[in-house]
Amino acid sequence: MQGYSYNDTCRLEDAEVVKIDWPEHLKKPKIGLVKDYGPYPRYTKYARFLGANSFSHDFFNLHGHHWLEDAKTFDIILGIRSSEPSDLEEIRIKYFFLERYLGKTCYPGTDHAFLYEDKSLEAYLSRYFKFPFVKTFLSYDKAEAEKFIRQAKYPMVHKIFPSSGSMGVELVPNMRRGQEIVAKAFSRKGRPAHLVYSRQKDYVYFQEYVVNDGFDIRIIVVGNRVFGYYRKVLPGDFRASGMDLVEKRGLPEEAMKIARNLNSIIKSPMLVVDMLRGLDGLYYVIEFSPFCQMETPEQLHVEGVAGAYIFNDDGGYHFEPGKYWVHELALKEVLLKFYLPRISARNERAVP
Repeated sequence: MQGYSYNDTCRLEDAEVVKIDWPEHLKKPKIGLVKDYGPYPRYTKYARFLGANSFSHDFFNLHGHHWLEDAKTFDIILGIRSSEPSDLEEIRIKYFFLERYLGKTCYPGTDHAFLYEDKSLEAYLSRYFKFPFVKTFLSYDKAEAEKFIRQAKYPMVHKIFPSSGSMGVELVPNMRRGQEIVAKAFSRKGRPAHLVYSRQKDYVYFQEYVVNDGFDIRIIVVGNRVFGYYRKVLPGDFRASGMDLVEKRGLPEEAMKIARNLNSIIKSPMLVVDMLRGLDGLYYVIEFSPFCQMETPEQLHVEGVAGAYIFNDDGGYHFEPGKYWVHELALKEVLLKFYLPRISARNERAVP
């Protein structure tokens, strides 16, 4: 068992090149690439994959006045700038327009763009499809929230959305603190949030505090591949996300099964599922997302070897060594499972 820091530096070329088998009779799409920013940008991985597989691509300025006219030159629009609320609002509106009215393929598609950093949609999906999600109370009704606070079991966890990396997450120790949160959230001005330009207004999101074994598990599903690692909780804290205490070792079969079953409903090119194991031995999903940052091409280690679990159609699996930028594998999924069937069907309809 080894510990790793998210600050480990890796070069782009440290990962294996991901190749795609493209039908010779089909023209390859031209791809518009949206740049994202930060220490671990996704677009560099996308660009490497596209170059290695001879796909025509260029950068696409999603944010400019002429975005709509510029988009017409591309078959696929690819990428998301950040998880900032302003960027999320822009991409959800514009990708919806591109898909609905221009017939473009976008990644993320509208469904997954809405899911990204939206804890309310996660909760609704989990409740409807009966995922093993941590018990969650989400309400936009003040009277209902006040009643819940009086009857709740403490401690519990309160979250603000959008948020990531444990930002906007708080352990609520008692009813008094819960009442304070509700009162401020439903006040005229709302409640200050972790983002200086936004406030929590007219909703509350509480989750059961599940006593666990001191780790949460991040499972990353891409096609028939599964990656993942453990994140340790700091002494005296309850949060693992964003704490930079990572252990890479073999993953439990039950956790991988849960994540794969979840993505059979979500149908995302990549799905990142965070879960923990309670003292009852059961696994509980706490959050899931169609995106996350990848700081290294070694998102899974088994006995010190980097690689991925490969799943068969019958549910069996084996470990295969290798180093991959997971975003390149996700882009391959986009092209093969989202774009290729669509363009093939269009060509078939055009044949007299």
